[in-house]
Amino acid sequence: MDNGGYDWKRLSAIEMTTAMNELLQDHIAQHVSLDSAELQLVEAALEQRTLKKNDYLLSEGQVCNYEYFVIKGGLRQYEVDPNGREIIIHFGFENWWITDKQSLYSQRPSIYYIEALEETDVLRISREDLAGLSVKIPRLERYFHNVLQQSSVIWQTKILYLQKPAEQRYRMFREMYGSIEQRISQQHVAAYLGITRETLSRIKSQLLKRQ
Repeated sequence: MDNGGYDWKRLSAIEMTTAMNELLQDHIAQHVSLDSAELQLVEAALEQRTLKKNDYLLSEGQVCNYEYFVIKGGLRQYEVDPNGREIIIHFGFENWWITDKQSLYSQRPSIYYIEALEETDVLRISREDLAGLSVKIPRLERYFHNVLQQSSVIWQTKILYLQKPAEQRYRMFREMYGSIEQRISQQHVAAYLGITRETLSRIKSQLLKRQ
């Protein structure tokens, strides 16, 4: 399954080198050291796509088979509850990985959508390629383990602040996502915080008056 039948492509050598050197290679290097031969193996497994705003990487009911690394742009991951309300669980912007790990590991249909919030460039690697590379390059497995740990911290933090008053949730959101808040609509911020847009507007107005 190709997550929507999009026109994924292998990058040219120049494109791949630029993408890897500027973002993904640097991100990997923050955790582990790979030699040039190992990096070439990783490059060969990657595919790239540019998404327009509102394009989907994943839709509810599809099986997720890929990990995605954001080169440029932003995505939101959300589910729709029985009342039709969108619940955003995660954002993914430059230098972030995003996927539905539950669907990826279990190979069961996803309950999530992953949608582009703006024009977005991503690299993807399949679960099969990732499994094979982890055998060939044990340090790459450690890299993804570290990425998973960081993701777990974000999830734990969100679970914690969803138990807090609305204003405190927003303060914690700004601490975590302040650098990209201006790129997210107020509706999406509210959906992530589990509050209404009107409540969010009131909180922001109150905070502005206190400054």
